[in-house]
Amino acid sequence: MNRLTLAVGSIALALALTVAGCATPFDSEDTMKSENSQAVDQSRPASELLARMLELSDETTKVHGGQWTYSNDARSAWDGTKTSGYIADTCTRLKPGSGEKRAYRYSSMIMGPAVEDPEAAMDKYVSHFEQQGFTETNRYDSPVPKSLGPGYYIMVTLQDDEGSTLVYQAGTHLSSLSYEGPCSYDPAMEFRTT
Repeated sequence: MNRLTLAVGSIALALALTVAGCATPFDSEDTMKSENSQAVDQSRPASELLARMLELSDETTKVHGGQWTYSNDARSAWDGTKTSGYIADTCTRLKPGSGEKRAYRYSSMIMGPAVEDPEAAMDKYVSHFEQQGFTETNRYDSPVPKSLGPGYYIMVTLQDDEGSTLVYQAGTHLSSLSYEGPCSYDPAMEFRTT
């Protein structure tokens, strides 16, 4: 069973990163910012951005229901109150010697339980977050790999005007949330939270 959830989790992660637009060719000199994060005030403090990531992730677990876990190897139980151990990703690739400031963003992935009806779970989720100003930007469904048996999942990408992106997957084998926050120049984001 553990191998099964790890395989599905790996698939979910790859799909989530692709849908969120995080997959960028290594030789690209473009920034890796999402469309919305470019328009965001990039001076927001790290503490505010971390709190927003945890809030949206925890809210997802409540809307979806069931026991959620971190996507780490231990698959430990998700704890939305735990603020230690996070480190931000870089939003930009800097040209050597350019003197540009480096921007950072928080991102995370948590894994949730399967649902019997992915469409119903998706409708509930999207409706909930659209009421908070999120806009659906992408949606698709797909069968799970044949090696895992019958089933399917639906994945949706939602974005808000602050630059937060939610990539939610409701599936008959596993569910997940990938979060990507807005960029910030706060240098505190370079260090692991305590």
